[in-house]
Amino acid sequence: MNYTIKEIAEILEVSDKSVHRYLNSYFTKTTKGFEVSEKMLEILKNEHLDEPKDTVVQEFTNDEYEEFHKRLSEYSFLKTKINDILNELEYYKKSAKSHNRQMELMAKLI
Repeated sequence: MNYTIKEIAEILEVSDKSVHRYLNSYFTKTTKGFEVSEKMLEILKNEHLDEPKDTVVQEFTNDEYEEFHKRLSEYSFLKTKINDILNELEYYKKSAKSHNRQMELMAKLI
């Protein structure tokens, strides 16, 4: 979630100028981009260096999370169901081949 200067000031119960001062103590915007203070670098390192490199962090709304959780819960059931259907399909393929061979033999006999 992102906050405006005014919202931050209300949360911290300080003036807008104080919020600007606080933010400037973490980084400054230059013509080449951002310059980050030692404090901000420490915050970034603490937040991101401990994360496994193969991990994806994604924010969800509550509704999105509920939907994700529902789908995740269904996954193992659906995976089992798909395997069952694939096994049935393989059975029916073999059965069809067998029936075709029988029909060919009957056609030859006739």
